[in-house]
Amino acid sequence: MPKKIFIGDLGVSTTESTLNTEFSPYGTIVALTLNTNPSGGPNTADCEYTTDAAGTAAIAAKNGTRIDGSVITVTAAPS
Repeated sequence: MPKKIFIGDLGVSTTESTLNTEFSPYGTIVALTLNTNPSGGPNTADCEYTTDAAGTAAIAAKNGTRIDGSVITVTAAPS
């Protein structure tokens, strides 16, 4: 599985700090980028870990969970 993951359906109030707190328990994060939607729709994020195992663990643990009131989607990042 991937080192890079995609996090979708984030609420507009979610911050990089929140994502770092939510996703750092699964491994060391190399890069985390919050992509805001200027039209006010759901935000997305890209997260890269140091190992494939960390990415796999984050997907398994966080997909379908709630952050800041929004049910998020966590998948392998498109290559």
